[in-house]
Amino acid sequence: MNREPTVGARPDLVGLDELIRRTRLAAVSIDALAGDVGRRRYFRIALSDNRSVLGVVYPAEEDESRLRWGKARALLEPRVRVPALIADDGRGNQIVEDLGSDDLAARCAASPAERPAWLERAAEAAAAIAELADPGINAPFDATLFRRELNLAREAVFEMYLAAPLSPADRDAHDGWADALVSEILGHPFALCHRDFHGNNLFAVSDRVAVIDFQDLRRGPDSYDLASLLWERTTLDWMDDAQAAAVVAHFAERRRADAAALGARMRRVLLQRAWKVCGTFARAVVKGKGETYRRYLPGELGLVRRLLGNSLEDRRFGEVLESRSRLGLLS
Repeated sequence: MNREPTVGARPDLVGLDELIRRTRLAAVSIDALAGDVGRRRYFRIALSDNRSVLGVVYPAEEDESRLRWGKARALLEPRVRVPALIADDGRGNQIVEDLGSDDLAARCAASPAERPAWLERAAEAAAAIAELADPGINAPFDATLFRRELNLAREAVFEMYLAAPLSPADRDAHDGWADALVSEILGHPFALCHRDFHGNNLFAVSDRVAVIDFQDLRRGPDSYDLASLLWERTTLDWMDDAQAAAVVAHFAERRRADAAALGARMRRVLLQRAWKVCGTFARAVVKGKGETYRRYLPGELGLVRRLLGNSLEDRRFGEVLESRSRLGLLS
C-alpha cells in the first residue's frame, strides 16, 4: 500500500505532517522552501489536483508571533487580499493558501512595463491598511523601538560586518544623528503600518496585490510602508525618483494628503528604515543566514548615504560613513 508523502520523520515536523493528514489533503510532494531571516519554516505542499498549499512551522519561541499573525489577518481580510488560513493546530503548525512562487519583487524585476500598475495597486493596499484603526496587536513605533533598531544597525554594520567598531567620537556622531532623526520622524502623522511592506511580502493575485508577513502590524509614520515598498531590496536595481514620485502621489490622493509633504516625510523615514535594514542584512550575512543579503547590502548602504541631508547631525554621520568608504570598507 502506497503511503502519502509526509514532511519527514524529524520530531519537530511531525505536527505539520499530522495536520496535513487531518485536513485530508491529497499531497503528492512536499518541498522545503527557503526562509527569510526569521525562524519560521515553510513547505510547499503539491496536491493531486495540481493545486498547492503552504505548510508553516513556528518554533515554540515564535508562538506569540503566530497568534499575532492570526489577529492581523482577521483585521486585514475584509479590506486587503491576504492568504486564506486553511488549518491551524494551535501548536505551531499551519496550512495556508499558496499565493505562488513569484512575489511582486520578481514580477516587477522581470516586467518593467508592468511596474507602474502594480506599484499603484501596492500603494492602494498600503493605503487600505493605513485607513484601519489600530487593533493594538503591537505597540506603536516609539523612540525606544526606533533607537534600538538604529543601535543594532550600528553594531551589526561596524562591529560585526566590518569588524571595525566606531571610535568614541564616531559613535557620538552616529548616536547624535540617530537621536535627532528619531525625534523628527516621531513628529510625523501616524497611521497603521504593515511594518515590512516590501516586494518580497507582496504578490500579484488576479488584479490585486496580496500581502503576507503582517504579524508586526502597528501604528507608525504615515509614509513608513511607502518607504519599504519603493526603496528596499530588489527595487534598488531599477527604482528612480520619477517612478517613486508617481506612487507617492497615488498614495497621497488615496489618503487625502499633500504629495510633496508626504514625499519629504518619506525620505526621512526611509533614512531610518534603510539604516535599520543595513543592520538586518549585515547581521544575516555574518551569521550565515542569508548570502542573498550580501548582494542587497551595498545598495542599502548607498541609499543611506544619498539620503543624508544638510543638518549638522546628518553631516557628522555622513563623514563617518565616508571615512569607511575611503578605507574601502563600504561600497
